[in-house]
Amino acid sequence: MEDFVEIVEGRVRLLVYNPDKFRRSNGVYEPAWAPVFYNPQMTVNRDYSVVGLAALGLNGAVVVDALSGSGVRALRYCAEVMGVEKCLANDIDTMAYDLIRRNIELNKLSEKVEAFNEDANILLYKLKLSGERLDFVDIDPYGSPSPFTRSATWAVARGGYIGLTATDLAALSGSRPWAGSRRYWTSLTATDVPKVVALRVLLGYAARVAAELDRYIEPLLYLVGRYFVRVIYRVRKGASAADAMLAKDVGYLRYCSRCGFRDYVEEVESLICPNCGSKVKHVGPLWTSSTVYGETVAKARELLLRDFKYLQTYKELLKVLEYQVAEAEVRPQIPYDVVHLSSWLGVSSPRVSKVVECLRSLGYRSVRYYGVPTAICTNAPYRDVVSCVKEPS
Repeated sequence: MEDFVEIVEGRVRLLVYNPDKFRRSNGVYEPAWAPVFYNPQMTVNRDYSVVGLAALGLNGAVVVDALSGSGVRALRYCAEVMGVEKCLANDIDTMAYDLIRRNIELNKLSEKVEAFNEDANILLYKLKLSGERLDFVDIDPYGSPSPFTRSATWAVARGGYIGLTATDLAALSGSRPWAGSRRYWTSLTATDVPKVVALRVLLGYAARVAAELDRYIEPLLYLVGRYFVRVIYRVRKGASAADAMLAKDVGYLRYCSRCGFRDYVEEVESLICPNCGSKVKHVGPLWTSSTVYGETVAKARELLLRDFKYLQTYKELLKVLEYQVAEAEVRPQIPYDVVHLSSWLGVSSPRVSKVVECLRSLGYRSVRYYGVPTAICTNAPYRDVVSCVKEPS
């Protein structure tokens, strides 16, 4: 059996370790068992990132893929995104480094893609100190991005962009609250919207790391998958603006596990639920403002329709971006799981679309969360959400 197979992802050819050698007893491929990590299930993440990077409208950009594995992200950015001039593909593992070099040659991209064999943090600090302008820093680890967030934030150019992927959803979402506290400096509990909490905890962490460096962030795009959360945000410099961000955009989700009440608050307030009188939990600090930027999402959708119909996950991404175009209009974006709320209320669960329509008829903004079929995002207060769940028509 051959050690390597050649595959195609996006517009690039890629040598990867033969997946047939790394299958579980049930036949499922386990990418972590291969000498160099490549996960085909993350193609949707990479496709979304390619479209997202294109939507930023960069020109002559330098992109760093700090944890590159096979080199697929860096290769795709340079091959598929106009405006990207140079990509730096790095991995600390020597086998990965050798494979990156082979894949660069395979795609005839040696003039645009450069391979590095460094610790990711050390490389980012070296590049910053050398004066290299880094327009987009991509952090896509196996697990938590927290060990690399500070160096990425420090190294990225003023007004540059960072893409973070996290696959430790149990820690981020509250399923493993102590792990979340260690990695993201936040207090967590289990909720009915774990993936939304994971997204906001990750952004809140990125915001606080930026603030420590007198910087602030502007979230632009995100993707929630079965095993991961991906965010793309802009980093700007300014201590006063960082202070304002912490005051306005970072806070807590006040959450009652007895009746389902929730809202966003700036600080830890009363521990008594204003609806049922039970004890509430405060989840956070986390990001409480919009998680997407309307103009960027609209541009990404436009480019997807025009330039990226060849993508393997095209139909899925189109659905995602159409949801997010609508989501960008909702502020604040308070999440509810309709099935769980119905259970709390002791009523049959209505169709999610009916609840959305009911809230809109009351003058509120409301959309479905694409990544959670039973969840909605709305700016309606709890009492009106309850009313629409009880009698949606």
